Amino acid sequence: MMTTAKSQSDAGATPDLEIIAKDLASLRRDLATLMEHVKTGAIGGADGLARDAADRLGSEGKRLYDNLAAQGERSAKAISRQVEEQPVMSLLLAFAIGFIGSRLLSR
Repeated sequence: MMTTAKSQSDAGATPDLEIIAKDLASLRRDLATLMEHVKTGAIGGADGLARDAADRLGSEGKRLYDNLAAQGERSAKAISRQVEEQPVMSLLLAFAIGFIGSRLLSR
């Protein structure tokens, strides 16, 4: 009875080993295909796409920076004009903001 159980477990182990061997062979083929792609430079196309995307992002960032710089310049001119037109009001406003800021920061 023990020999029958042992022979059945050996028969069950053989298909598992065959499946593992097939999986390893498939993995070897996939790895060989990947290495061939790397050698032929098929991956180089992805490198070019990544550089194009980085260039687009860089130009978009520069455009946004230029827009923000221009808007900041306009705001500074508007504030300067307001201070020239109403110096006392601007001084009182600056004092009030400084006073409130010092009270909030002292806590």
